[in-house]
Amino acid sequence: MLWMSFSCRRGQNPSSPSPRAASRRPERASERWRHGDSAALAALMAKEALRLPVPDDAPIEPAPESLVQSMRFEPALHFQVELGPRFCVRVESRRRTPLYVVGGRDCWLQVGGEPALHLRHGDVVFLPHGDAHRVFSDPGLPASSLDELLRHSAGAAGAERHAPAGGEHSVWSGGFYRSVELAAHPLVASLPPVLHLRAADAAPWLRAMADAVRWMADRRAGGNGVGVTELLGALMQHAVLAWLRRPEVAMPIAGASGPDLSDARLLTALEAIHARPADPWTLESLAALCHMSRTAFATRFRAQMNLSPMQYLARWRIHLASRLLRERRLTLQQAADAVGYSTGAILARAYKRELGTWPSQAV
Repeated sequence: MLWMSFSCRRGQNPSSPSPRAASRRPERASERWRHGDSAALAALMAKEALRLPVPDDAPIEPAPESLVQSMRFEPALHFQVELGPRFCVRVESRRRTPLYVVGGRDCWLQVGGEPALHLRHGDVVFLPHGDAHRVFSDPGLPASSLDELLRHSAGAAGAERHAPAGGEHSVWSGGFYRSVELAAHPLVASLPPVLHLRAADAAPWLRAMADAVRWMADRRAGGNGVGVTELLGALMQHAVLAWLRRPEVAMPIAGASGPDLSDARLLTALEAIHARPADPWTLESLAALCHMSRTAFATRFRAQMNLSPMQYLARWRIHLASRLLRERRLTLQQAADAVGYSTGAILARAYKRELGTWPSQAV
């Protein structure tokens, strides 16, 4: 027995104020970016990076939380699928990055030639790099592709789709994200191939969020998809934050480790990059900010983040630029001005160098 419900989300452009509305009130500073004001655009990007100025006596937000909050992505697809007692499904496309919430019976997930992960009810699995994988109850079964499941679901819209979440069946809920968008975020580059949060090991928040995702994704007798996009985004952020704090719990890859975000000097550089991406940063200026030599700073940064400081800066700028191009419909030159590139052509080449595609192909 098999059914799947899903819906696609598409971004919407904010509408410009009408001439009549504009005549009634002066234009706000936050809107001047529409007319080529680079200073206003840079200020807007600072707000987008969640680094708004705060009073001196305000509590300082911990840096790991602020970095994780910058991970905001729109899923291309969210879904809920119920599989029968015996199944094997493969996902091969690197263009889709999945976040899964497991429900019902035990099953397994295998990425490439790695050992299969045993999954139980309430577990959450995130594959940030979109690696090919399969999920199964029996590894000896012939594998069905994800695309086949989607076509089957579309053709069986009128069929009975209810089955219990426990017992002999496995119910998966979650979303698929565009891999190219996640790859542009520098924090994603530091993540392992698989984040597996076990319900048995995690804090109570995981059980509550997993239950909410399953209910919201249920288009038959639950939330009908309303709010699931926002909740999946929050679940992704909390999963990454849990890994940053306790990588031995969230990461099943032997011998790997996460960045040490308790390193105050490393945090100084990360906070500066995130707060002021358009500044003319160099390896020397970032090292000086951390009171370290160039060599010591570069070595420590790469060891913790799996990227050199300048690669991390380039990824962060490209991530911000891609959001401006996609969500704000800016020109390449406007986006370049906002994130620290002198021309749109230089931004386009950096985008191609880091992500392997041109901005026009990804937007």
